[in-house]
Amino acid sequence: MKWVALVVLGTGGFAVTTPPRPPFPAPASGGTPTHMKIVSSRYHSPSLGTSEPELNGRFRGLLLLHVVRQPGRVLELYGKNGASARYLLAFSGKRFLYGFDLASYVWPPRIRSGEREFVYEQIETAREADGVLYVENAHLTYARSSYGRNAYITAIDLKTKKRLWRSPALVANAKNFVLAGRYLVTGYGFTAEPDYLYLLDQKTGRVVERLKLPSAPERITRHGNRLTVRTYDHDVVVALENA
Repeated sequence: MKWVALVVLGTGGFAVTTPPRPPFPAPASGGTPTHMKIVSSRYHSPSLGTSEPELNGRFRGLLLLHVVRQPGRVLELYGKNGASARYLLAFSGKRFLYGFDLASYVWPPRIRSGEREFVYEQIETAREADGVLYVENAHLTYARSSYGRNAYITAIDLKTKKRLWRSPALVANAKNFVLAGRYLVTGYGFTAEPDYLYLLDQKTGRVVERLKLPSAPERITRHGNRLTVRTYDHDVVVALENA
């Protein structure tokens, strides 16, 4: 399938790439944890969620919903509301670097009757590293609503604008993921669904292993060979080996 370059007018004429519809792989079971081990797990009162700072910005009439800051890069996510981020724009200072319209990523191939309004698989977050953009798409309801085709990481080559790989389903709906050497560390969980930390191969997207968590992961922070995972009601410290 052909990738289409779309010139978007009205906001500086940014050239935005519109990729074709991706595959929607099934969930993977994951391997036995050998690289990850829980060191400590401390209960905290269930989180009501952390509010994003108020952002000002518009693109094609859509709102700036989330900003990911990296050294030398800012990734901006735009949508009509807090659950519909579809555009990703990257800047270095005021200089526009690239943009993607992931309209073809947001609707799963099958949707349960009456649940369409809940299964828009928005861009949750993204990271850029070594010329590759890693994007997390997920909807905010039960996996059954999309027959398990939800919560993916996709790797895109920024030079060719082509998709390198797409992970199995149900590996990433946390607020962020982290890069750790050869791996991506992601998290998935939801009410009445299993909650896991995942280790993905950075070159292929394959699930290397998964680690059971006490509740749904919300944020992951890396400090050397330690991961701090903020879940719905726990602070979990995980040892990461051979990354």
